[in-house]
Amino acid sequence: MKLVILYSNISNEMYARDISRKVRSSHRIRGNSGEPLSQPPYGYMKDPDNKKKWIIDPVASLVVKDIFRLYLEGNGTETISRLMEERKELNCTAYWKSKGVNRGGKKPVDDPYHWKNSTIQKILSRQEYCGDVVNFKTYSKSFKNKARLDNPPENWVVFPDVHEPIIDRATFNRVQEMLHSTKHRAPKPENGEKNMFCDLLRCADCGKKLWYHTNTINKDIHFFSCSNYAKDYRGTCKTRHYIRADAVEEVVKLELGRLASYLRHDEESLAALLAEKTDRELLAEKKSLETTLQQARERNTKVAELYEKAYEDNATGKVTDDWFMHLSHKYEEERMELRERIAACEQKLDALDREQHRKDAFLAAIRKFMEMGTLTAPLLQELIDHIDVYETEGTGKNRTQRIVIYYRFVGYIELPDSAFRRSDRYRTDTRQGVAVEYIPRLA
Repeated sequence: MKLVILYSNISNEMYARDISRKVRSSHRIRGNSGEPLSQPPYGYMKDPDNKKKWIIDPVASLVVKDIFRLYLEGNGTETISRLMEERKELNCTAYWKSKGVNRGGKKPVDDPYHWKNSTIQKILSRQEYCGDVVNFKTYSKSFKNKARLDNPPENWVVFPDVHEPIIDRATFNRVQEMLHSTKHRAPKPENGEKNMFCDLLRCADCGKKLWYHTNTINKDIHFFSCSNYAKDYRGTCKTRHYIRADAVEEVVKLELGRLASYLRHDEESLAALLAEKTDRELLAEKKSLETTLQQARERNTKVAELYEKAYEDNATGKVTDDWFMHLSHKYEEERMELRERIAACEQKLDALDREQHRKDAFLAAIRKFMEMGTLTAPLLQELIDHIDVYETEGTGKNRTQRIVIYYRFVGYIELPDSAFRRSDRYRTDTRQGVAVEYIPRLA
């Protein structure tokens, strides 16, 4: 009797293993063909005429766009969560429930308007909003363990521009840069709303960010200072790098105005200058991709050799059938991952070869400033990578302070002397009897 039960259990396990292998194979075939393997994220829904296609949800997509807009304006995930709650926007789970869509996961909380910070973070990180299908983001170890584990991004399979995007790719990429480089702090009550230059100003000496403050005596004065200043924050920077917020705004306006004027009067020369800089950056990116591609190809060849050796060892009895099955499965998975990585690198290299110079995106942003005539947080995020602030030099009314602006796509731009005028320098009184002249260039 025991022997019969044991045989039955082994037979059932072999059957379950075989079914699992077939399901995994079907799953991988569908995933590699570009069919979405997951449910549509918040903002999308299944096409009633084709369940394998996603279409934009006209209501939820507006909330997604608003979340990206708020983040670009300098709001953190906690602030955005609070704003969603104040506006009585249904959270994702409650929204799906209101539409009669049954989604797995945890049950909705009592408050349908409560948004978690992690939900906002996840929405801001989802590449699917660019119109891409991203498969194999998770995996399970075996048919005995159904828990889903996160797959490293290099193992994902991405199919670009499959469905209509909610967020344009440039905006999405900028948000990812901010997510990986910025740790948002809630503004102190005395500082009022977050300044549009927060997270853009850096100390030219230590590289740390400048923090935004309000003068304790005169609440109309707002300024930035080094977050690594030894005297105030027990850091290592020996000087404070104090700079008025209104002074930064005026200097940046002057710089952008100067660029706009140069673009207006000599677009050909500016375009040539930008092309020289962007060509160098594209070359560096191409070199990095070529290195990654070469490494993946060499590893792919090595794995093929290891597979052949394991097969020979199994044929001669040096390796058992079970161990050979384990090794062959491991090598096959790695080879598939390597093939996907090689294909992705080749695709990116082809795209770089066809890509127009990034100067076009920068010139478009400058033209947007020319049309608006004013500074906003989204425009700054679109134009500027960071601004280096140096410590003031000199005394009294002869003090000067250097500011260097590094633009997105192109970095620092050294315009010819003909583009400068004496009026391009900005001078202001920081306090009674003390004036500072801001010099917006390296030399």
